[in-house]
Amino acid sequence: MSAALEQQLRAAFGRLPKPSREASARARSAALAALGPSERRSASVLVLALAAVAFAVGAGAAALAATGNLRVDIGARRKPARPVPTRLSVPPGSHGLALVAGGKLWLATRNGLRIEGMPVSAAELSPRALYAVVGIGSSLVALAPGKRHPWVQKTDGRVVAASWSPDGLKIAYVVARRGGYELRLIEGDGFPDRSLVRAVRPVKPSWRSDSVAVAYVDAQGRAAVYDLGTASRRTFDTRDCGGITRALAYAPRGRRLAVAGRSGLALVERWDTRPGCVGYGSVETINAVGWLSPQTVLTLDTAPPRLSAVSVLRPYRVGAGTIEPLESAGFSKKTLGAIAVSPASGRLLVAWAAGRRELELGIDPSPGDLLLRGGLRLERRLLRVRVPAARVSVSWR
Repeated sequence: MSAALEQQLRAAFGRLPKPSREASARARSAALAALGPSERRSASVLVLALAAVAFAVGAGAAALAATGNLRVDIGARRKPARPVPTRLSVPPGSHGLALVAGGKLWLATRNGLRIEGMPVSAAELSPRALYAVVGIGSSLVALAPGKRHPWVQKTDGRVVAASWSPDGLKIAYVVARRGGYELRLIEGDGFPDRSLVRAVRPVKPSWRSDSVAVAYVDAQGRAAVYDLGTASRRTFDTRDCGGITRALAYAPRGRRLAVAGRSGLALVERWDTRPGCVGYGSVETINAVGWLSPQTVLTLDTAPPRLSAVSVLRPYRVGAGTIEPLESAGFSKKTLGAIAVSPASGRLLVAWAAGRRELELGIDPSPGDLLLRGGLRLERRLLRVRVPAARVSVSWR
């Protein structure tokens, strides 16, 4: 290339405009004009001219990107991941949500009550999340926003679980006492407080839908029910269906009680009828049980860490005195810590380990499709906190 041609190219580059919609076309014209008539253009000169055009347009794009006026993406465009909130919010259609993990509480209600990271031993929201009760030290404390009056009840021990009755008038709670655990009952306004059963297991009680009876686990690991109307107790020995009771839950309507052992699920429906039972010789352990609907029970099973980190959500169909597992189950590669079903819409809230010392909350909006999908579909993530994913419980109203 001659020196005169190089000077003409440099002059052409200097006359190039700043990038715009027509920048590429105008740059090409300017460069080719500097080369002269087409019959004098060699292949090497054309390559140099095109490279110059590319450089001019690319340099202008880089300058615009540096000023924030242009975004440059290389390769396939990916949808940016939505950041997981670090502050708990109330899901649409809900009144409140409470999470206890690693001995700390995160709570948010629609009426303005908010707690983040407070040390507690247990927590439970009242119906419509108007109040919350938490175990703090050796006391049961009721919290409420606005002008509603809170109260404190001395328990002489650590509260390990609490359950608010559906009518909002009573709270059954389990307190650690010297030599064991005790089931107690307190009115929603904090008085009176009395003992129901002296020796029980540290399992969260479950209220019947009419708020007249409460289920618990006795000291021998059997499912039992205390009837407030008759001040009587009945015991159901379901230990031959999966072993000692680990969790229990009343159906949202009616009198059906689901009782989960380590490797089996029992259904208690009538006093005078033998409970239905589904047992399986699996290495997984049932850690939680809940009702997706009056006809569908869901258990959360986890495998021992030495074998697998997989968690399994197993649905069961409930009929007249019968309970049977559905054909498939929903598997999750996440280690699930707790589940809760929204009482209003049937959505499923899931807590899982997001790292060695992190926990996340998310919602599956259609858990009834677990069988079709073969796993969870967590469309909305509510919270991510730095806390061990151990001793997790959730209350969703």
